[in-house]
Amino acid sequence: MKTIVVFNQKGGVGKTSTVVNLMAELSTEKKKRVLTIDLDAQCNLTAFCGVREPQKSVLQWLLHSASLDDVIVHTNYGDLIPAEESLQLELLRFASIPAFVIRLRDLIRAIPADRYDYILIDCPPTVNQLTAAALVAGDYVLIPTEAEYFSAAGVGKIADTIEQILPLNPGLKALGVLLVKYNPRRVLTRALEERLVAATNELLHCGVLDTRIRFTVDIPAAQATGLSARAYKNSGNAAQDYAALTDEILRIMEGAE
Repeated sequence: MKTIVVFNQKGGVGKTSTVVNLMAELSTEKKKRVLTIDLDAQCNLTAFCGVREPQKSVLQWLLHSASLDDVIVHTNYGDLIPAEESLQLELLRFASIPAFVIRLRDLIRAIPADRYDYILIDCPPTVNQLTAAALVAGDYVLIPTEAEYFSAAGVGKIADTIEQILPLNPGLKALGVLLVKYNPRRVLTRALEERLVAATNELLHCGVLDTRIRFTVDIPAAQATGLSARAYKNSGNAAQDYAALTDEILRIMEGAE
């Protein structure tokens, strides 16, 4: 059982889209058992899965007031632990709980290893107690970002965050930076890509993934209908790109073992 944390402390970089399509590819195409955890109080992943007002959420699980089976929702793309908007309001309570940062790790470790093949965690687009708990719980971190001006500077902030987590999780490995909304025809994109590659190699000690998620209207259109990119348009660029991403991630993890 491997835990993949999808993280960027900047919003609007395709983080949830990445999680949605990874969970779909792993569960439907690779026939893997997948648990996805929504830690984002915006609840976009939860809403995508058709869950509007969950009776119990990741909040109760983290507070030890509900069991794993109490909070799980079964979806078309595996199991989901949904989020709720009050997560943001509970941050002060989390801060007062001793050793809260390791609580998610301990909850995941308590899951029987043969129940799931992969656990995916969708982080909030900021650094807070939930983000830290996710990184402490993860085996791997995947960092989606755009090839735009502020991304290279953002890599430094992400590297600082991960460095602060490593004493609590020295085994955390970066899968790499994933370029999303990618347009290879733009000269600016290519120039920024080179800068981002250099920053990633220097600061995160990993590479920019070979797979690029090309810009296409199919991604938001698919999510609006509650479908993965492949289910929405099997022959589309988005479906091809997310399939390639899944294959690349699996190869990296197999090589790391």
